[in-house]
Amino acid sequence: MIAANLVADDKAKKEAIQDLESKFDLSTDQLRKLSLLLQNEMKYGLKKCDIECNVPMLPSWVFSHPTGQEQGEYIGLDLSGSNIRVYLVTLHGQGRIATRQLKYAVRNNLKHGPIGNLIDFMAECVDSFLTFVNKGDSRNPLHMGLCIAFPLRQSAINNAYVLQWTKDFTITGADNKNIVELLQTALRKRDIPVIVKAAVNGAAGSLLAHSYRSLDTLLSCTVSSGTNAAYWEKLENVGKLKNKVQSEEETEMIVTTEWGGFGDTKSETIPHTFYDIRVNRQSVNPGVHVFEKMVAGLYLGEIVRLILVDLTDRRLLFDAQYSAEMNTAYQFESTYMSAIESDETPELESTKHLLENVMNIESTTLTDRQMVKRICEMVGKRAARLIAAGMSAIISKRNALEVGLSISVEGTIYEFYPNFPDRVNTALQELYGENFERINIGITRDGNGIGAALAAMIATTKSA
Repeated sequence: MIAANLVADDKAKKEAIQDLESKFDLSTDQLRKLSLLLQNEMKYGLKKCDIECNVPMLPSWVFSHPTGQEQGEYIGLDLSGSNIRVYLVTLHGQGRIATRQLKYAVRNNLKHGPIGNLIDFMAECVDSFLTFVNKGDSRNPLHMGLCIAFPLRQSAINNAYVLQWTKDFTITGADNKNIVELLQTALRKRDIPVIVKAAVNGAAGSLLAHSYRSLDTLLSCTVSSGTNAAYWEKLENVGKLKNKVQSEEETEMIVTTEWGGFGDTKSETIPHTFYDIRVNRQSVNPGVHVFEKMVAGLYLGEIVRLILVDLTDRRLLFDAQYSAEMNTAYQFESTYMSAIESDETPELESTKHLLENVMNIESTTLTDRQMVKRICEMVGKRAARLIAAGMSAIISKRNALEVGLSISVEGTIYEFYPNFPDRVNTALQELYGENFERINIGITRDGNGIGAALAAMIATTKSA
């Protein structure tokens, strides 16, 4: 433990670190309780509500599991935030997929204006991409799926309404507008030979993408600047769709949990610290997405920054020196945490560079740097254990361990934050013991675009 490495007369510093450890460490029993509480929120969300629930459990209207043997060419369009990616996805069967893609930056003026401007830009991206891949035959139009990383209310696979424009989007004129229909109209105006067959949320798209390769995939989880999860639920458990699904052949459906809101109306549900409360209170959406603010990349660095400022106020760090950067919200990024946690040099040189040259602290001691590294470890470890508790809620709800399962994970935090997957695995091992061996976790890259294309394939096959 870093606390043990501090110089002997720094008793107050040791005690401060030990106090933080007691606040940020989540026991196995706490993880079990959180898993049960999330399961209860999920069951409530499946019964009757959409966005007004903490965990709204949004139906995707995707009923069919991919078999991995489907073949064909489909277009996937992924709107995930600052970029639009367009994919040509070729399904070869036997779980094999080939892709070609282009990325287009979404300008700020498109994020804060009428929906028509954003839709027109999406159509332009598709047009440009078809030229790039030399496709576009009006006699044989390509079928496309749309993946949107925003909460969707759907009444069919090709009928999707954005419930809430999150991240840094403030789109107007989209209320009660079917995104699929809007995009199809924009494509038709430009004589672009593409038929929009489906829309899915990002987590649902990643689940489909992984399901094509691994038939036992139960859930998909995103841990990036935000967090979400989708999974295959038994249709009989989706009470709010009772009498709305006509076919008796359908037995399962992908449900997008929107679990970032877990604990929103009952913040005491999740063990919070003073720093979490402040991040939530000072955010652009106080009281919203409480769980997300404890695990997602957008917020982890801010939690650390608030701890560092507090310890500096108490004259326990940096000899009480401040900097404009350290006093500015969100200036300490989660990427800095990654670099600090990766720093294995004896004098923590990378940490010294970040603190003194990036955050402009005048000078730091080795003890300062050791404390900062330990704080990053605590915040990062807690995030991973909370994600494991979320996964556990879905695994346990579906009794999936009896036969084994695969989990698809994507996102910059899971992929690139040091030790994050190991910490998730450790927590799941604590929860499930030897049965942990029945869980296979894989990373899905480009899952949103591939999943959108697979949704188009499923919709096309169903309507054929």
